[in-house]
Amino acid sequence: MKHGITFPLLSDEGSAAIKSLGLLNEQANEAVFGIPHPGTFVLNADGTVRSKRFYPSYRERDNAQGVLVDILGIETRPLGAQEAAVAGGVGVKAAFDSPIYAWGQRVWLTVELDIPEGLHVYGEPIPEGYYPLSVEVEPIDRVVVGPSRFPTTTPFRVQGLAEDFEVFTGRTRVRVPVTFMLVDGGTLDIAVKVSFQACSDTECLMPESLRFVLPMAEEPLIERPTPRA
Repeated sequence: MKHGITFPLLSDEGSAAIKSLGLLNEQANEAVFGIPHPGTFVLNADGTVRSKRFYPSYRERDNAQGVLVDILGIETRPLGAQEAAVAGGVGVKAAFDSPIYAWGQRVWLTVELDIPEGLHVYGEPIPEGYYPLSVEVEPIDRVVVGPSRFPTTTPFRVQGLAEDFEVFTGRTRVRVPVTFMLVDGGTLDIAVKVSFQACSDTECLMPESLRFVLPMAEEPLIERPTPRA
């Protein structure tokens, strides 16, 4: 076949299947009317829908790695450039799940902390004067960064203090969705800032802030979309 596709594709004349599933994008303009809201269905072996994910814009897409990790919960090895550092006794890694980006594609940034036994890192909510774990992607025009997704924290209280904390311990992964909405962007250096404060039961270390720079290369498209204002 022309594009090497080896599985059946649905030819949905008149958008009949799209309409029956309630996926018709009624906000699409006349030139492309009949298209669905983009999304992903995940089915069990018996055909039962296990999960589904849809986006308001037809321009936005999950990549395969994102489906495996975020929908199916299957941990995969990051495929993009990776940087690592140690601060305050905590090992920190940052990597994208893909080495390339495409127009309208959502990729995932994973920041992993290895917190040694006996230490914890603060999460939210947090009393004033302490520093929670945060992950920030420095702004780039037409690169859309979604909210960070943190694992579940553990309640913690220091003996003698009337303050409640939420903390992370052990291996802690934060995932951040990043969508590339630019054409002819070339190779981009994505700067990521990771900030945290590590403490033991009796002592708090100084707050730390690490900066990683991760290159992302653009994937050539067979047919490039025309950017809209």
